[in-house]
Amino acid sequence: MSVGIERLRELMAEALALAERGRFRVEPNPCVGALVVSSDGEVLGRGFHREYGGPHAEVHALADAGESARGATLVVTLEPCAHDEKKTPPCVAAVREAGIARVVVGSPDPNRATTGRAAAALAAAGIEVEEGVLGEECRLALRHYEAHLARGRPWVIAKWAMSADGRVADAVGRSRWITGAAARDLVHEIRGRVEAIVVGRGTVEVDDPQLTCRRPDGPALARPALRVVLDSRLGVPTTARLLAEPDAAPTLVIATSASDPDRRAVLQAAGVEVAVVAADEDGRVDPRAAWELLHARGVRRVLLESGGRLLGTVLRVSGAQQIMAFTAPVVIGGEPARSPFAGDGWPMSSAPRLLSPRVTAIGDDALLEGYWPALPA
Repeated sequence: MSVGIERLRELMAEALALAERGRFRVEPNPCVGALVVSSDGEVLGRGFHREYGGPHAEVHALADAGESARGATLVVTLEPCAHDEKKTPPCVAAVREAGIARVVVGSPDPNRATTGRAAAALAAAGIEVEEGVLGEECRLALRHYEAHLARGRPWVIAKWAMSADGRVADAVGRSRWITGAAARDLVHEIRGRVEAIVVGRGTVEVDDPQLTCRRPDGPALARPALRVVLDSRLGVPTTARLLAEPDAAPTLVIATSASDPDRRAVLQAAGVEVAVVAADEDGRVDPRAAWELLHARGVRRVLLESGGRLLGTVLRVSGAQQIMAFTAPVVIGGEPARSPFAGDGWPMSSAPRLLSPRVTAIGDDALLEGYWPALPA
């Protein structure tokens, strides 16, 4: 007996709900859910893609089902990966080895370089493949992943912490600590999951950050994230901890051609790499050029922890995809106190609204996450 189409639609809807549990933790990878199902429609195993770089949904579902997966049906929201081994082995191999008899797919892989490869590999192994169950719903769930594929840039997470009245520091510039320990621990966890942490020169001058993942109770990092400073004219102080602690993590300063060659030599002598990219219309480092440089170096995830000027510039050119805004239950007040953004902002009638927003309690603080909408150039 084979599972009928109506039951398959119900199962695919459940897999989509599972996929949502990975939202904002797996990007730029897609959010995927999977079920292992018996011939009479009973769910034997469930799984979803839980974190960037971790096992995919199919692997979790197959592990949950165990030996009962042999001869069963796999229902998955996205075509299983069939790529050459990267961060994780290809899921097609796991499906084949588990003895799955039938695979039901919601959406084909939006990546044109790999779409259809899984279906062909599964069919060659004698596994029945059915595609398009709740296809429109599954494709809609992948829209942010598909948009990322077309950009050829890293997935940029813009993060800031502010008070309940929207201040990131008090009137004299003090910002430690607006949020509580739980929120700060989460930020360090995220630092451990990205390949680069980016700030502007102003943040280095005001906050003197280390930009490292410091979680003594967490797993050791295979390699620390690249610390990146966007500094058009190389004015970053040589006394900054980023430069004074070169062994803590590699550091890259990105400047424009207007920067002083002598300053480049000073920074390079201190163990800092310097790169030059195009300037924007204001003569500052164009963040899009910086992202392209990082992407060419293999950086796929960036955490942007900058001040208001750089953050505003990045968001205006749709240079970030994901927003993480921490809000603490504290009121700072005072007109000189800084907000997360510099510049003119947006009129209320056209103010950007986050897509797929989600609010989570992190200790006593609130975390608002969402996707940044693509804005007109």
